[in-house]
Amino acid sequence: MLKISFVQLFFFLCVFNEMSGHFWEFEQTVVIDGVLKRAERTITKRNKDKIETKIERSIVLVPDKSLVLTHSILLDKQPITSGEISYPHIGVYLPEEFLPLIDKHVQCNGTFKKTYNYDNEIEFHIDTALDSKQLSYQLKTVLYEPEEVELSGMLYEEIYPGPPEYTSVEMGDRPEKANFLTLKEPINVGAKKDGEAEEDYLNLPEKGVREIQVVFSKIKPLVDQMKKEMTLKGTLYHAHTAHHHRRVLMMVNSWKID
Repeated sequence: MLKISFVQLFFFLCVFNEMSGHFWEFEQTVVIDGVLKRAERTITKRNKDKIETKIERSIVLVPDKSLVLTHSILLDKQPITSGEISYPHIGVYLPEEFLPLIDKHVQCNGTFKKTYNYDNEIEFHIDTALDSKQLSYQLKTVLYEPEEVELSGMLYEEIYPGPPEYTSVEMGDRPEKANFLTLKEPINVGAKKDGEAEEDYLNLPEKGVREIQVVFSKIKPLVDQMKKEMTLKGTLYHAHTAHHHRRVLMMVNSWKID
C-alpha cells in the first residue's frame, strides 16, 4: 500500500493549472497511463489542547511520468506569480466498475477537478480505465437498443441509497436493490451500426465496459442463483438517472445459468 505524505498533495491557492496544454478547471479530457494503487495518509489536527490523528484511505494513480502542473495566481485577471509542482501520484475518483483494476497498469481517461476540502486539493475523475493488456487487442463492440445482444458473466446484487437524497441509507434514504453483471470480457458499446450517421444524444459510446447494471423485464433469478455465471439476452441503454449505477444498463428479456 502506498503511503502518501500530506505535504505532497497540498494544493496552492490558484485559479489556473496546466498539464501538457490541458486546463483542468475547464474539465478538458486527458489521458494518463499508470498504475492504480490503494493509499493511506495520516492527518493530524490540533483541537484546543488535544491532538487528533486519523487515517484517510484513498485510491491514487501513479503515472508512468510525474505530472507537472503549472500554477498561477491572478490579480485583476493578470498573472502575478506562477510555479510548477510535480505530482508523483494523484488522488482519483474511481467508479466501482474499475475497482478490479487496482494494482494493474492502466490507461485512464478523465478530468481534473478541485476537491474543495480544506486543503483545496485536486483530484483526477476517471471516466474510463482500460487494462493496458486490453490495448493490445480489439475489444468486442456491441450496439445499444434496439439491437438485442447476448452477454455472459457473473450476476450479483447490491443495495444503494435511493430517495430522497440518494446519499445514505443510514441517514434515512430508502434502500434500493440493484443487479449487476460482471462481464467475462470487457466490451465496447456503440450507438449505431456502421454507416448510420444519426447522432444519439442519450446512448453515448463507451469503451472498456467491465460491468453493466441489469433490469429484468420478466422473471428475475432467485437469491440462490445470484453470484453464478449467466448468459443474458436483452437491449442496452446508457445511464441517465440517479437510479443508474453503471455506465451501461441492459433490459433483460431472457437469461440462463451457464
